[in-house]
Amino acid sequence: MLKEERFQKLLSILEENEYETVKNLSEKLQISMPTVRRDLAELAAQNRLLRSHGGAMRVDAKQITAPVDFRRSVSAKEKAAIAKAALSFVRSNSVIFIDASTTAAHMIEYLEGFCDLIVVTNSLSAAAHLKNMGIHTYCLGGEVISSSVAVGGRIAVEAANNFNIDTMFFSSYGISDSGMIVDPSEEETELRVHLLRNVGTSVFLCDHSKFGKTAVHNLASLSEVDYMITDGPLPESYPAVRKEVVQV
Repeated sequence: MLKEERFQKLLSILEENEYETVKNLSEKLQISMPTVRRDLAELAAQNRLLRSHGGAMRVDAKQITAPVDFRRSVSAKEKAAIAKAALSFVRSNSVIFIDASTTAAHMIEYLEGFCDLIVVTNSLSAAAHLKNMGIHTYCLGGEVISSSVAVGGRIAVEAANNFNIDTMFFSSYGISDSGMIVDPSEEETELRVHLLRNVGTSVFLCDHSKFGKTAVHNLASLSEVDYMITDGPLPESYPAVRKEVVQV
């Protein structure tokens, strides 16, 4: 099979399923896993798909939320740098919210040094990790979202009302060309929208690969966010955030 023919078949599979693992692609195309990885790397360099260590996802996939293990490996270095920069907004003796995004998850390993910090989260895995670190942690209740290992929806919103949160750290699937923060998860979007309107300070964590993307649900305009931390210059079409954009 010629390379371009493989490319077309691979992209056709992603068109149907939106994301696939290297193993599944190898079986469906009847080619070796190393060949699949090389093809994915080349197609990703051409911006024809979104690559991760374990598979690939359609560039415009927006109707579903990819599994957390997949999303964790996408732009991992950029996410880690953004999360580390977010620590400048964390204060001892404060209450912070960390959402179930893979970007915010990178913050957890750096929180141990803060005194009397209380963390509220909707991420089941983050809650367990934080508690094991000895950090005072609350996990919101609500409908469990398997792809994110998180909770969301109306019950999670009601639970969030029990806390006075100083700073909210969150991410999303992406930002549209008009500067609207978007996400495919209705339940997580509902929770984030509620918190954004009720916390002291909001900090949006977003790497450049999320620029120019669309999804089913609108969360908020960038103009409704206090701070944004990113790894690339923002498109000129994006509105300004309330206070500052921090570029790492």
